[in-house]
Amino acid sequence: RVISRGSGAEAVRSIKNLEAFFQDAEEKLGLPPGSYDFYDTFGKISSPADLQRALTNAGSDECIIEVREHLRFIRIRGLEADNARLTARLDALEVALRETEQRSDMKLEVASEELAKMIKKCESTIYEEVGPAIEVVMKKQNDTEKDVRAFAEKLGQFDLQELRELSSNALQMRDEVRNCVNRLNVLDTQWMNDKEELRSIVDGCNQDLKDLQKYIMGKIDVCIEADADVRRDQQILNERMQLVADDLRLLMEEHQRLANRTLGVVEENEEMRVLIGQVREDNEHLRHDNFQVSTRVLSLEGSASERWVGFAPGILYFRNWHRTAKGEDVQLSSDLSIAVGRGFLAATGVVIGNDEGLAIGDGPCRHFGTPGCFSSYYELEVDEITAAPAGSGGLYVGMSLQSGEEITKHPRKEFDGWLVGGNRKAMTVRASCGAEATDEKLPDTFAPSTDERDLRDARRALKLLRTALPPLAKGKVEEVELRDSWSSEGLRMGDRVGVLFRCNREGGALMRISVNGAIVATHHFAEAPCAEAVGFLTPVIRLAGTGKAAKLMPGLAPPSKMLADSLGGSR
Repeated sequence: RVISRGSGAEAVRSIKNLEAFFQDAEEKLGLPPGSYDFYDTFGKISSPADLQRALTNAGSDECIIEVREHLRFIRIRGLEADNARLTARLDALEVALRETEQRSDMKLEVASEELAKMIKKCESTIYEEVGPAIEVVMKKQNDTEKDVRAFAEKLGQFDLQELRELSSNALQMRDEVRNCVNRLNVLDTQWMNDKEELRSIVDGCNQDLKDLQKYIMGKIDVCIEADADVRRDQQILNERMQLVADDLRLLMEEHQRLANRTLGVVEENEEMRVLIGQVREDNEHLRHDNFQVSTRVLSLEGSASERWVGFAPGILYFRNWHRTAKGEDVQLSSDLSIAVGRGFLAATGVVIGNDEGLAIGDGPCRHFGTPGCFSSYYELEVDEITAAPAGSGGLYVGMSLQSGEEITKHPRKEFDGWLVGGNRKAMTVRASCGAEATDEKLPDTFAPSTDERDLRDARRALKLLRTALPPLAKGKVEEVELRDSWSSEGLRMGDRVGVLFRCNREGGALMRISVNGAIVATHHFAEAPCAEAVGFLTPVIRLAGTGKAAKLMPGLAPPSKMLADSLGGSR
């Protein structure tokens, strides 16, 4: 709008020339030169005379001059706006694609690390555990391969959610890119006759979009294939490892069960005939003498504390835990029947070099059998268990050649004995003797009477014992692996643990452990003395690992199966 002041001539003089008028319009409207024309009510303004005509006809009112932009420049501006929008969208797509690639790479690295750990663990499991059982596993290999193929076929039919999302995104992006290409092609056909330069620009844009489409589609295909391959391989490995672990566990359980049954059947079959004859003879004898022997034993035990001239007291067998023969951390119940261990080292399974968790019976075990061929037996009940580090094992059970009083007098509470338990361990324990090794005083567990013949027998047995177990200036502990795979770490509250110890006539000893009546472990101590050199044995335990408290059960006889097995083992 140009305000006309006065006559048309004055309005024309206010405008220097037509070029200044064009410049003023370009500055105010932001139009490039040559992209527009001026029009008034009479037509196009192309000369100063036309401009003077428009101002003169306006009179004193406002002179309205219309600026008409060329159609091709309007389309070019729209194309530039569309091009800028598409460029911004492509940049956003590239950023999203890079983020997707980074996430895929991170997931792939994490999956690769987990897969490497699983492979390493699988290799260690195969070398350490699967090897001994590989011959049995090979028999079932055909069935396993069929199952694996069936699982592979089923897995091939699975459609993962993430793959569906990626596929839908890829299809949507492809459709959008195709729409952009179509629109660019339409614009290219419309502008082909207007501007040759515009054609080259559009062709370049089309080529760039096609390259970008190929690049994006290639990246998406690579990501989809890599992700599918990794997931498929990981799933197959997981399934194979689970199948192998299940088969191995089942085979080991069945193998252990068959081994136990076979061992029991073979030993029972070999010893059954001899045992039946012995049982018949012993049963007939015990039927007549059981009542009298029981009465005499109870009378002797009850009057063992009485002493007078010419009286030889009987043997008072264990009833409870010894009041003083125990570790510093062990606490006893008011009736001395339950021992509770609270030591830190014993709780982690360390029992060598300390007395934590040590508990001794207040008397010896009974003898079952005949002189020179007897067994010592006792039972205890697991009263309390506690959490412990993996591999710490549980409590140890065994026998001691010394009594509770003798162990109490030792400065470090050491003893000569044998223990089984913990994490599949068997231990031979030796006590330091020092100057006491030459002492002629008989041990408490030999329990000789006032008869000179018994004293001579006891001294001869002590000499054999010193020969088999010579005195040591420093105590020591020898630890070996159990032949059986029993670990006391698996004991639970209320379990009854039976301990039977038998010395052989020619030397060596056998220790057999039962849990709730079932034999779980058997170990041979080759360096143990012969039966003639051993008197009575004292029950001893070490509360360690998961075993926190144990209750001593007095006055129990060993099951016949354990006696029969010990006879078969000693022979």
